Amino acid sequence: MVFRKITLILFVSFFCSCEKSSLEEGIENEVICGTSEIEVSASDNIVITNSIDPVFWRGIYTDNSVEINYTKKVGTNDETETLTFLFSKKGDCLQIDKGYKYYYGSFFDVSAITEVTLLQLKIKDWEIDEKFTGQLTYRDHHDKQVYTIKFWVEFTENDYEIEDTNYTYFSNCLNNKLPIDLDLNEDGKTDFILGYEEYRNIGNTPNFTTYTVKLFSNNEDADSNLILSPKKDNSPYFVIFNPPFSSENTARYLNGVKNTLDIFYEYDAPYENYNYFLNNNLTYSEILEDDQDDYFLVRMTISDKLYYGWIKFNFNAISCSAEVVETYLHNVANEHISIN
Repeated sequence: MVFRKITLILFVSFFCSCEKSSLEEGIENEVICGTSEIEVSASDNIVITNSIDPVFWRGIYTDNSVEINYTKKVGTNDETETLTFLFSKKGDCLQIDKGYKYYYGSFFDVSAITEVTLLQLKIKDWEIDEKFTGQLTYRDHHDKQVYTIKFWVEFTENDYEIEDTNYTYFSNCLNNKLPIDLDLNEDGKTDFILGYEEYRNIGNTPNFTTYTVKLFSNNEDADSNLILSPKKDNSPYFVIFNPPFSSENTARYLNGVKNTLDIFYEYDAPYENYNYFLNNNLTYSEILEDDQDDYFLVRMTISDKLYYGWIKFNFNAISCSAEVVETYLHNVANEHISIN
């Protein structure tokens, strides 16, 4: 009798541990064919009830996949968060691919993608390219909490999309245009470089690579070749000038300097459609997209004397263009320069 009780306890413990392990690991890549008898109604198409601006589930389908998502506002400056679930069509069944959140920072914050862990899917209805209803349980990677949410999506012909595989990659966009070496005093040595820094982020899920485009000094002595900023009372301090300007109204700030032209995020599969310059607060998108000329103002120390100069450039993230139009270094020491 005691042996039977021990056996039962071990069986239950084993079953529970397997179930717990499954919940911890997630159910991505599983294929679901059957349906469940759960209570889901058309009202579950509404995620957030609001008389002015309700939030609805949306659906997209291709020849090979199904996507459901909803987008809600999360800030006062047009920031939004989109929760998306992706599935692959496997005959009459669905393979669970990914769940993720896309935070759009608008022009005030850094945009980002973070996966969620899918723990359970119960399908109420799956009518190919017509209707998808059920219940999802997932764990959020930010707060580590588990959430269960019902969904109801009815598809129309307008929800059909052709799968986009024309992804933007930095190697095709700007890698062949950068870096640009600049010899302002024409002594055969590079003084500044319009280039980029590459950084591989493996701490985030999904992983991604960033390419940060900016101007660098190419002198080992940090005080010899300086990139100047307009004088301001508080950060962030800019390094791009539009006419009119003068080198007299400049300073060199060590902290809080907004020296990045743009940042290119290159995500691992299957998030390549987010590969682009996100035009958030790390960028100069509003300045670079206006109709004025863009300049860097620089100062060089040559034979213990100070010389001022500028670098006129064009940069357009949308068209993947980067070029230095003209450079100038004044030949009179300690004399300021200006552009009207």
